[in-house]
Amino acid sequence: MKVLDKEVSIELHPATVMQVDKYARTGIFTDDRFLPFTANALHTNIVFQLKDTEATQPLNVRDVQLPLYNKQEVDIISANEFIIGYVDVKNEEYYYITNNFCKVMGLTIPVFFTWIIGITAAVTAMIIIKNNYAPLFATMLLVVTWLMHISIKFILNRKIENEIDECLKTFSAV
Repeated sequence: MKVLDKEVSIELHPATVMQVDKYARTGIFTDDRFLPFTANALHTNIVFQLKDTEATQPLNVRDVQLPLYNKQEVDIISANEFIIGYVDVKNEEYYYITNNFCKVMGLTIPVFFTWIIGITAAVTAMIIIKNNYAPLFATMLLVVTWLMHISIKFILNRKIENEIDECLKTFSAV
């Protein structure tokens, strides 16, 4: 399947959930992201046993509430060798374990590049504007740059997710 002019290989692998461990870590800065600041970070440790090879596949999922239980029959959904979700075979419903589809596709918008653009625009505004509102305008440029980065990433993730949804509808199990 092709998504945003990139070839994506979507595959289903039959498996059994061997172990599910759900917990939440409390406190600010519990994960490695800067924004948004979280007070509770949900974590789910999952161990799948593949039916084809009998190999076990451990997986740590963060910030996603998953309806999983031990000995559950699932089909693991993989895209480009990344596990992106699973299909509950009994209920014939699929769930994503990630919300960062850009990473799976290899589309990353460098945060460093975004901040360089924002800082350059803010410094330029401070140099050009010679009144009391220059710091406010410069700060607004930084915020707008950050919001544009978040918005572009969100829109790309939704577009990729919708195209993967369309692909999954073609599988007979879903």
